[in-house]
Amino acid sequence: MADAAHARSHFGPAHYLAVWGALVLLTAATVGVAKVEMPHWAHVTVALVIATGKAGLVALFFMHLWEHGGAIRLVLVVSVLFLVLLIGLVLADNATRFQYANPPYSESWGEAPFEAVAPPMQDAPAKLEKEAEPR
Repeated sequence: MADAAHARSHFGPAHYLAVWGALVLLTAATVGVAKVEMPHWAHVTVALVIATGKAGLVALFFMHLWEHGGAIRLVLVVSVLFLVLLIGLVLADNATRFQYANPPYSESWGEAPFEAVAPPMQDAPAKLEKEAEPR
């Protein structure tokens, strides 16, 4: 009797095909957005939103979180919140760093890029020759 109740709780093949179709469409949307001209931060934001939607579909239907409740959903929510906290703290730390601590190819936070702020190294060869001389 428990097996019959368990069998009725699962979705049929039509549901799984619909979720698969949604995942394919979201993947196509990711590829389409990558070809659209927009700022880098917008590409990253849209890609993360689409990836979150795909992960949500996989978790809800293929991991059967839609059918189960209680502690299983609580574990998922707490895990996602912990992940958001960790990523947020890393981004906050990086945003408050001294400018030269970030790599030269990273975007600046309102100031001139790394190359424009760095002092010119015109007299560097002379300094190196003086340091290389024996004492």
